[in-house]
Amino acid sequence: MNSHRKYTAELVENKSEEKKSFDEDNWQRIGDSETVEEFDEFQGISLQRGTTGIFDIEEFVEILNQQKLQGIVVIAVPSQLNYVDYMVITTGRSPKQMTAVAEFLRKLSKRRCLTTDPLPVIEGKNNKDWIALDLGNIALHIFSSKVRKIYDLETLWTCGPDFDDLSIEKDILTSPMNSYTFPSQKSV
Repeated sequence: MNSHRKYTAELVENKSEEKKSFDEDNWQRIGDSETVEEFDEFQGISLQRGTTGIFDIEEFVEILNQQKLQGIVVIAVPSQLNYVDYMVITTGRSPKQMTAVAEFLRKLSKRRCLTTDPLPVIEGKNNKDWIALDLGNIALHIFSSKVRKIYDLETLWTCGPDFDDLSIEKDILTSPMNSYTFPSQKSV
C-alpha cells in the first residue's frame, strides 16, 4: 500500500510541475496579448455620406449583395409623390438574416448620417416575414420569399394601380359609391 501512495504522490508532483511549466512558459492567456485584433464590421464600406442621401443607390445595392440578400429590385419612385427617390425590395433567406441586415444598415446609417438626418427606424423588427427601413432617399423592404409573392410590391410600384388586379376590383366595388351624394354633402 505504501508503494501505491508513493507512486501516486510522484504522479501528483510530476503533474503539478508539468502544469506549472505549461502555464508559465507556453500558455498565452486569452486577452493578455499586447495587440488586440479588432473586427471591423464595415470593412470595405465607405463611411462617407452619399451625394443623394445617406446612401447612393448603386452603393446601396452593392451593400445588399454583400449581405447576401436575394432578388434585389430597385424601383425609381416618381418625384411628384414626395416620398423617396427609390424603393428597394429584396428577399432574405431567414428571419435571423433579415433582422441582422436591417440592424447592420441602421448602424451604418448612424455612422454616415448628418446630425440633421433622422435615424432610420426598423419597422417589423419582430416580424418574421417583413422588415422595412426608411433611409431618407431609399425605402427598403426585406421580405421572406413567401410573403414577397403575396404582396407583389414590384407590380404595384412599376405598373401602377390601373394594372393591379386587386386595385381594379376595389374600383369596381367603390365606383357606385362615387356617384352617390351623402346627406352630409347636400348643400343646405
